[in-house]
Amino acid sequence: YPVGSSRATTQSSIINMMYQINHDQLAIQDLQTQISTGRRLATPSQDPAAAIRGLAAQRQLEYKSQIDDNLSSADTILSATESTLSQSQSILNEMRGVAVAASGNTLSPEEKEAYIAQINSAISKLTELGNSKFRDQYVFAGSNLLAPPLQKVGDSVRFSGNAEGLRTISDYASTISANVTAADAFGVTSSKVVSTVDLNPALTSDTALSLLNRGDGIRGGAISFSNGVTSVAIDLADAHNLSDVMEKINGTQVGSRTLTATLSSQGLNIGYQDGLGGLLRIDEVGSGNMAADLGINNTATAGSSPVTGKDLDPIVTKTTRLSQLFAGTGITIGDSFQIKQGGKTYGVSTSNTSTVEDLINRIQSSGAQVQASLDPTGRFLQLQSTESGTAMSIGETGANLASRLGLRTFDLSTPVKQLNFGQGIFSKDQGDDLVFVRSDGSEMKVNLDGVQTVQDVLNRINNNVDNFNPALRITASLANSGNGLTLSAQSGAQPIAVKNAGGSQAAWGLGLVPRSAESATGAASGGLSIISGADVSGVEVEGVFTSLIRMRQSIESGQNLDMGRVTASLDQDVQRMSLARGLIGTRQQSIEQVRDLSAEQQLQLKQIESDQLDADLASVISEMTARQAALQASLQLMGNISKLTLFNYI
Repeated sequence: YPVGSSRATTQSSIINMMYQINHDQLAIQDLQTQISTGRRLATPSQDPAAAIRGLAAQRQLEYKSQIDDNLSSADTILSATESTLSQSQSILNEMRGVAVAASGNTLSPEEKEAYIAQINSAISKLTELGNSKFRDQYVFAGSNLLAPPLQKVGDSVRFSGNAEGLRTISDYASTISANVTAADAFGVTSSKVVSTVDLNPALTSDTALSLLNRGDGIRGGAISFSNGVTSVAIDLADAHNLSDVMEKINGTQVGSRTLTATLSSQGLNIGYQDGLGGLLRIDEVGSGNMAADLGINNTATAGSSPVTGKDLDPIVTKTTRLSQLFAGTGITIGDSFQIKQGGKTYGVSTSNTSTVEDLINRIQSSGAQVQASLDPTGRFLQLQSTESGTAMSIGETGANLASRLGLRTFDLSTPVKQLNFGQGIFSKDQGDDLVFVRSDGSEMKVNLDGVQTVQDVLNRINNNVDNFNPALRITASLANSGNGLTLSAQSGAQPIAVKNAGGSQAAWGLGLVPRSAESATGAASGGLSIISGADVSGVEVEGVFTSLIRMRQSIESGQNLDMGRVTASLDQDVQRMSLARGLIGTRQQSIEQVRDLSAEQQLQLKQIESDQLDADLASVISEMTARQAALQASLQLMGNISKLTLFNYI
């Protein structure tokens, strides 16, 4: 800035000097602020680019700090979980020793009582550990943190949590699991009974395009319609459901003719409104795929009207109406099926239901301890038991609904290897397996070698070469109510009977003969001799509580043959828990790695923040010293100028 000169008036010189002094004072004030705050910028406007970079670094530092808190919390929960599982595994190892000691020996009443007390104590302690709380949340309850996941009810243990993992944010686009569930560690849900029948819902005008093609949806775009002379393109990119598609197609003019779109239970049908034939080619516009995805691209055919679309394969949602199932044939409202669990029978009626969600809710409110849902493909129902120590099976009440839904656990298509909890039917590799005694006392032998399904078993019995005499014929079928096989024959001189052939246990394995009996004899009913077999199908929870309950039952009943199966299941339980503990260790390692990386990133971010926002104190002090000297010089110069008079210029 200029200082006083001989060519400027005194007043002008004073004004310039005042401006200079004010500027120096403001600069000194700014430098003093930098020294006191340690920050180079007081407001972003002083250096917008640096402020943006510095504030971005600050935001990321705050985010990383919160991530560190999340990871610390997750690590603490996992550590508490590991401690709990360590205690649980020690109990399991002890119980496996009990199983080995109790198997193969004839136990005295005192020994039985001692073993049973030890098992009951283990079940109680494991239930307590499974209900462990940490920071007011149940560790093994999945996402249902506020209620204990395990409950002892009679001789069983019920699970009321879920299998959803708790995930904590570990970075902008990634998460880490912060827990293991009871299903992971203890095994508290059975394998899923998945429907063997595709629910195959019929299309409606409200069917969303995203549900088509087994959930892959439709790639939006435009479609071209041509009569060979005139071509018309319709943009369907904003269509949401099939109604939107049909509305845009209906009324479209292709030459002198009008298009019409209709909907079948499986796909779209496109034609001319006058109902007459003719050339009608439907193709993509550009590189689109919408016509193909809608199943109406007919460029590979003669291209004539009407165009019958392909099956669009929609998936089922909870809002799908029961009347839409099975290509629109639906199910009869009022029909029912039954769930057997723990010696009790629970009915599931479809009365007053209209949607798939209603049916699922009806199953889950039946009283049976089950979880029902749609499978991930959206085409099948699935159920699983949540009660350890009991078996769950699904059968009929006379309406054939369980088979219709594909949920019956003892159906014609059921693999025989799934019966008896995966142990099969205990048939022998060669020779006869079943011996039937007919009403005249004669015998019929059946070889079950190579059978794969229940239908194969029925065929071997019904189509046996010795089983075609109408008066003596024994007919095998599925029970109309409940589950199991039924044998029936015309009444004769004596009731029919069935037993194992030498070396085979198939009569037991098929439920035709009780395990405690050598044979089963028919009961008279309406001119028939009938043997009603037991239900040997179903699933059970494969986990620690089922293993211990089965061991207790085996010791109580004295059936030491079952101890081998119990020991094998306990080995699986120990392995499952070891895997869960290994999973915890892996997750803790991942957390540690993320924390180490986060620490490095925070150092870099702090450096960036410091470079952009922090003051260089040495430079600031040096500049302030220079400013103070300049201010002092300005003040002295101003004082000298203010003393000038006219005599100084003479």
